[in-house]
Amino acid sequence: MTKIKFIFITLCTISIFHRASAQNSTITPIETLSNGADAFPIFSYGDKFVYSDEFMRVFNKNKQGDAIPTQQEIEEYLDLYIKFKLKVEQAYRLKMDTLPSFIKELAGYRKQLAQPYLTDKTVTDRLINEAYERSISEVRASHLLINCSSDAKPQDTLKAYQKIMGLRSRIQKGGDFKSLAEEFSEDPSAKTNRGDLGYFTAFQMIYPFENAAFQTPVGQVSRPIRTQFGYHLVFVEDRRPAQGDIKVAHIMIKYYNPAQIDSTKERIEAVYTKLQDGADWNTLVLEFSEDFNTNNQGGELSWINRTTPNIPIEFKDVAYTLKTDGDISKPIKTRFGWHIVKRLESKPLPTLNDSREIIRRKVERDSRSELNKDVVVARIKNENNFRELAGIKAVKDSFTDLLLEGKYRKQKGKGIVLLTIGDREYTDDYFFGYVATNQNKSNKSLSNTVQDYYDDFIKRVNLDYEEGLLEQKYEDFKNIMQEYKDGILLFELTDKKVWSKAIKDSSGLALFYSKNIDNYMWKERLDASIYSCVDKKSAKRAMKLAKKGKSSGEILSKCNMDNAIAVTVESTKFERNSKPILDQINWEKGVQKLADENERFKFVVIHEVLPPTQKLLDENRGIVTSDYQNYLEKKWIEQLNTLFPVQLFENNISRLYSNP
Repeated sequence: MTKIKFIFITLCTISIFHRASAQNSTITPIETLSNGADAFPIFSYGDKFVYSDEFMRVFNKNKQGDAIPTQQEIEEYLDLYIKFKLKVEQAYRLKMDTLPSFIKELAGYRKQLAQPYLTDKTVTDRLINEAYERSISEVRASHLLINCSSDAKPQDTLKAYQKIMGLRSRIQKGGDFKSLAEEFSEDPSAKTNRGDLGYFTAFQMIYPFENAAFQTPVGQVSRPIRTQFGYHLVFVEDRRPAQGDIKVAHIMIKYYNPAQIDSTKERIEAVYTKLQDGADWNTLVLEFSEDFNTNNQGGELSWINRTTPNIPIEFKDVAYTLKTDGDISKPIKTRFGWHIVKRLESKPLPTLNDSREIIRRKVERDSRSELNKDVVVARIKNENNFRELAGIKAVKDSFTDLLLEGKYRKQKGKGIVLLTIGDREYTDDYFFGYVATNQNKSNKSLSNTVQDYYDDFIKRVNLDYEEGLLEQKYEDFKNIMQEYKDGILLFELTDKKVWSKAIKDSSGLALFYSKNIDNYMWKERLDASIYSCVDKKSAKRAMKLAKKGKSSGEILSKCNMDNAIAVTVESTKFERNSKPILDQINWEKGVQKLADENERFKFVVIHEVLPPTQKLLDENRGIVTSDYQNYLEKKWIEQLNTLFPVQLFENNISRLYSNP
């Protein structure tokens, strides 16, 4: 599913589902809710009715504050909700909810939405608190790795363990960790970094490694820890408080190949010199920065910290040397180009309450969530009357070494009931199918491999059983699933009727454009080049060349020999009222002086004055397409009102916004 579709469906259910509120202590079982006896009809469409409880539930999830809604708020949302219900009703009439693609997509959403109901709040809170305490500090550590896969044979595991213990003994007797890492570590990077991983904080390493790093005192080496990569020794070199977030701005001059590094360096140094001489930062950003995402906003970047991804280390290192808001760095080089960095603002580390939701989401995606899952499975077993009958004894001798090679073919079971959950039986045939579907190669013994599959099988069937009961147990889960179902249908049908149709229907778009062409006109325009000069001398020289008919390339070449930014030029077609500086002059061909702007001396070369004219469709396709989509939607709503006549119950609607 595309990102746009995800955003659309999320907006359809905005504020409907907050997984934090779906923890064990706040989930509301269906049997404790009102039976809706006090609900009254708000409107009908076709033969369907919408009642006050449904309408106010979705309305309240989209409103701000606790104030009694006004008549205008209710009526505006009512109009939107009616259109929503009409569109979704047509989707159901077209049986779009029976399409395999829809069923698969909804199942994927259900899997995601079910996860908070399959977690334990106590364990989650403990993991959140632990992660927060770690996130407010940074550890610098080195490691030494001896490879040993998670499914290694016992003799290989023992060999790796003995080797790592021998190395640990040498370190404890005074051996240099970095030298031993460089010589013996089986992490290829150790040959260059000698095992040094730099500073890191919570969630940046796999959980067992993170535990070792944060639990080992500074200057000491951990006991061997086992991960999927093998055995590690972790040597903790330093621990420091995290340095918080900062906001910076930058001026960037790009280079695209090594040959451009020196020339672009000259340009950034010229800009830096102007800053040192007191030039305005925002003016220089607008004039020279080639980060076109930020140059119209003073070069301002989003908040960053020491661990922000995709920001070069050298950029962050320099940013954190700026001690006071307003401090400006010397030019620095990164893989993106040359930068001058300005510190704008800093903020302290967030409190636990401020960062709880972010950390919770990270915990859910991290391997530490397995701790939570084990606790949940134990709870589910108890709540759903899990009973093990024949168990693993009935199937442990049913496999051959083909299983270790990942080549097991499912055999037919004998109908032996291995276990029950509630009133559901799970037979040996079910287990054989699970193994066949989930098998991988294994270096473990056959008996241990079968045991692993059986343990995973028990965990999986208990979680699946609980997941299947969520709509029965929890009213909020039932509602959110219906809302996601409607949201997917709404997206698919709207795309078919409006969005994609407007893009693909070239003849319909052209016809719409021709009928509404008066709405798409260019105002009077100038085909012109605006020159911006560092001083009067440069402006005089550039104007003289322009009056001789020299091209912009020739002018820049002659004027910028000593200063790479002495003269710049912007050449395009300017519409009337689009550039205030141009509205102050006579619109006629030739060279004219402009008002000084941003401490630069400016003039314009007007190549041609273009009279008002109709825009070509290709010149305005985006706006025309958007207007055509609005037209298609309006016509569609008219058709839906005919298919499913709407009746409003005005007296009942007024009860939604009237004081008791």
